[in-house]
Amino acid sequence: MRIGFFTDTYTPQINGVVSSIRLFADALERLGHEVYIFAPTPRQPSDGPRVVRIPSVPFAFQPEMRLASVYSAQAYRLARQANLDVIHSHDPFAIGLFGLAVAKRFRLPYVHTYHTLYPEYVHYVWETRFTRAMAERLSREFCDQCDLVLAPSTKIEKALDEWGVTAPVVTLPTGVDTERFGLTDLKAAAALRARFGVPEGDRLLIFVGRLGLEKNIDLLVEATALLKTPGARLLLVGNGPHRPDLERHIARLGIGDRVTFTGYLQRDDVAAAYAASDAFFFASLSETQGLVVAEAMASGLPVIAVDDLAIADAVTDGVNGLLVPERAADLAAAADRVLGDAELRARMSEESVQRADGLSIDLMAERLSGLYTDVIAGRKPRRSARVAIDATRVGRQIARLRRRSRAIIRHYL
Repeated sequence: MRIGFFTDTYTPQINGVVSSIRLFADALERLGHEVYIFAPTPRQPSDGPRVVRIPSVPFAFQPEMRLASVYSAQAYRLARQANLDVIHSHDPFAIGLFGLAVAKRFRLPYVHTYHTLYPEYVHYVWETRFTRAMAERLSREFCDQCDLVLAPSTKIEKALDEWGVTAPVVTLPTGVDTERFGLTDLKAAAALRARFGVPEGDRLLIFVGRLGLEKNIDLLVEATALLKTPGARLLLVGNGPHRPDLERHIARLGIGDRVTFTGYLQRDDVAAAYAASDAFFFASLSETQGLVVAEAMASGLPVIAVDDLAIADAVTDGVNGLLVPERAADLAAAADRVLGDAELRARMSEESVQRADGLSIDLMAERLSGLYTDVIAGRKPRRSARVAIDATRVGRQIARLRRRSRAIIRHYL
């Protein structure tokens, strides 16, 4: 089939949405489908013949993001010539709306992946009760125009239900490239440690992701200051607007020698960074899935994280990681436990790899292809397997996430 991905988020940006789009596009094409990607300018050298760029300008509040035109005559013409079978949007913004208009014009099924918990990101514009409520309402209204909404985790499925979305919602996580992250290159791992000055015998906790306020990295920094394991260090892989604040926080705690920033890394270097590490360290409460968690699992890492519904889909406390309350002392105690017990690390590592195999991108792409087939035929989509979660706990998690976001904003303002 011919599939149109419409997205306001794409290269040269580096984030989970871009990774999801590229992973699914490549896997769907391996299955024999044609995937056309409609994305904002600027055009990149890596763009293939089926990548269509729509005029855009940098977003004033976040220059790495783009504001695209709501219409492009060239893109419209190319969408018509492609004779698409289904349109799949990845953002509810200009290009997502453009895709919706194309779908209505040519009477095509319209699928949307709700990648981002938008109410938790309004602090990049203006944090108030009104803007949060508006983000929920706009999310609901957009989703209800779709033939199918894909939720990357049970957390998002439940949130959409809380907001009153009536369109069909199916939980389908982004798959992980198990081949890339499952191969341990010890030479590359050693080279990466040497590159960033990590002594061979030191125990390494790793965070991978955008350095944004919503990622709760300050808590990881505070936990690192409390670690008792000799030679324990934190490696922060990624970049973002919160980095200067993190650097000041680290300086105030006096742990500059125990925290290393790598900036953005190429994907092979990211794989080497996972391989060089002993455990994955994560405190975000704003995740819709946490693709980096699945990558870390595929790399054989135990996961030490704040207990959150999106993470609990993949991590079981005491089995392939430790899930703890949102406190620095609890994160530090969990890290010390894992770093200090080689047998526990080995057992959790093996379990992580096995679970990641069940989240492979090829498997998820096959499920997505089946969902496309259903929606094109007008059939009710089959719900994919997911972790059963108590609804009361979901409500508590969502409320807790909201309180955390407001507290952070008050602190920094």
